[in-house]
Amino acid sequence: MRVPRWASPLGLLLSVVGLGLATYLTVVHFDQGVQLVCSSKGVINCEQVTTSPQSYVFGIPVAVLGLAYFVGMIPWQLPRAWRLADPRIRWGRLAYCAMGILFVFYLLYAEFIIIGKICLWCTAVHVVTFLLFAVTGFATALSGDDDYADEVRAATSSRTSA
Repeated sequence: MRVPRWASPLGLLLSVVGLGLATYLTVVHFDQGVQLVCSSKGVINCEQVTTSPQSYVFGIPVAVLGLAYFVGMIPWQLPRAWRLADPRIRWGRLAYCAMGILFVFYLLYAEFIIIGKICLWCTAVHVVTFLLFAVTGFATALSGDDDYADEVRAATSSRTSA
């Protein structure tokens, strides 16, 4: 299996950036002394988004879910995890990223349709989650399965030599 060199460093960097953003949103959620640095007027209204009923899922603050997501993503993006040949690791990492992007779709629906406001901090988390999904998906596709790639090469070379 040939994993692109950039996969782990970029995935890990995005995971850490996401962790930082989610940490900030979690601290703001629980510590009333910390102000959310964002507009609270007009369409861009972080306060209204982060204090809305949609800022909880099954009674859990969305900020905490984001924090848990990025904490869980870091082991999947470590260089050792990318080097493992076990397909369950590759597909597990991709599935974990897909769960994140599906949750982002729900959050975008909540922001645009239900609340009618946009949180820039949340948007930053959404962008990081999307980039993480794209990087992981692209790197997974490029890494492929060497056994399968060898079979394809062998079948192609036998056709061309015949």
